[in-house]
Amino acid sequence: MKQKGQEKKVKVKLRLKKGVLIKILVFILVVFCVYFYFDNIKIKNIYIKGNNAISDIQIIEALDIKDYPKIFKLNKNKMVETLEAIPLIDKATVKRNIFGRLDIEVEESTVLFYYKYNNSYVSSSGEFIFDNSYYGYPILINFTPDTVFESFVKGLNKIDMDIIREINEIEYNPYKASDGSIIDDGRFILRMNDGNQVLIDNVNIKNLNDYNKIYISIGMDQIKGTLYLDTITSDNIYFKSYAEVPAEEVLENVEEQN
Repeated sequence: MKQKGQEKKVKVKLRLKKGVLIKILVFILVVFCVYFYFDNIKIKNIYIKGNNAISDIQIIEALDIKDYPKIFKLNKNKMVETLEAIPLIDKATVKRNIFGRLDIEVEESTVLFYYKYNNSYVSSSGEFIFDNSYYGYPILINFTPDTVFESFVKGLNKIDMDIIREINEIEYNPYKASDGSIIDDGRFILRMNDGNQVLIDNVNIKNLNDYNKIYISIGMDQIKGTLYLDTITSDNIYFKSYAEVPAEEVLENVEEQN
């Protein structure tokens, strides 16, 4: 009787071992199938958000995903690095799901102006972009000291982009006393597309946002001249028509530009 009991115990143990083995094999098979499924999911949909200056096709080509490769073969960190290396893209995030959807979101800076001194476009983040594919931006025609330049870029970040687009040319023009000493080293002349010009400095640059309102209120569409936004107050807007400028001063300005 003792031997029969031992045999039953051995059989039960064998059955248990077989059951565990089958479960392990089934688990391995399921894991393999899941892995095989995920490993072979291709990109089915690409959604891109936040881009304005950079086109969808530029992003897709930069990431080399135009042929819709396998989505989980892509390295998300490398994709982010690739995107953030593109001029004007400050930040990027990449998400993907098991249904083949790839979500790309970017945060862009904007082009502010062309800097003739080093033949580059300048972005709102202060980055120099050596690329000639941008059009319709004002030109800063002369060298500007670094600290003044940085303040000017920060100031323009607070100006409506539609107004920046109304500027044709920017000239760094520090205000000097009669003895040649600099009184205001952050002053600029803005030559507008409408034929007027604006004097502005880094301290009062926010006044530029009121340009269109002032333009209408004092009839700058009829009389062309210089608007002094570096000295504007709540009670006074200083505008001087070109007709008021003495002929010798006009001649002097032309000679300086040449």
